[in-house]
Amino acid sequence: MYGMANGVDVEWVRAAKPGEPSKPAEDLEAELRELRDEVRRLREQVAALAVESARPAPGDERLPTYVGRLDASLEGGVPKGSVIAITGPGGSMKTSLALYILIKNRAAGRRGVYVTVEESRESILRTMRHHGLGTEEDFLVDIARLRVEHEGAEEIRDWLRVLKDFLVRRNQREKIDLVVIDTMDVLVSMAHLQDVRNELFHFFHFLRSMGVTTYVIANVDPSRGGVANDASFLADGVFELRFSGAGEGRVQLLFRCAKMRHTNHSRDYFVLTYDKGFAARPYEAPKSSRWRRRT
Repeated sequence: MYGMANGVDVEWVRAAKPGEPSKPAEDLEAELRELRDEVRRLREQVAALAVESARPAPGDERLPTYVGRLDASLEGGVPKGSVIAITGPGGSMKTSLALYILIKNRAAGRRGVYVTVEESRESILRTMRHHGLGTEEDFLVDIARLRVEHEGAEEIRDWLRVLKDFLVRRNQREKIDLVVIDTMDVLVSMAHLQDVRNELFHFFHFLRSMGVTTYVIANVDPSRGGVANDASFLADGVFELRFSGAGEGRVQLLFRCAKMRHTNHSRDYFVLTYDKGFAARPYEAPKSSRWRRRT
């Protein structure tokens, strides 16, 4: 007797009716072997379907940050083709974090460029050496040098167009996976934008249309809104850095993913540390001291 199981023809062993002659033992053993083989094939099909369903959906490819404990909280990393803003006050290691993410991805075989608008190439290389990130520099694009070396560069108004044209040419020569722009504050100032949010909206759309994953660095100035607010509003994700007191006069660097589209993630703060690599550990509020000052 035949039947269907999950779309596959299966021959079932029918029990003999009373009075029917029983099948030889050899025939029963052969049928049992066939049945076992069919069950094994069905199990393999079910296992293959389970693996297929566990794969990311098309367009959900992610690029890891390689920051300890962070990627696990971001479902594997940041969605490919996103624009991520790294925001924080001066000295909060925004440049170091972006360099680390880019260099680790390059070591994994992805291509990327680091566009420095403010710091010189030599300053970026010094940061890399300090953190043990190597001395390779072919991925560094120093717009600051372009401003200094090219006569009339300060009169250029459409620096966003200059950067777009460069990225298009670079991408045509060698497909880019990752771009870092450091900093958006200086780039916006150089471009003399009249409507910052509208211009950044179109610029971020251009970056997404290229299919590159982009990290844009923006400084946070508590006294005024600045570019960080516009970049955070328009970006697909936001990595926020800030300082916090850790008791006894100590300060620790806090990190959180304030936003990440298409990702189920925590918005809690982590303590960001660097020891041969960035790592994020859960934040714990400093304990109050047992000793109080006598009055």
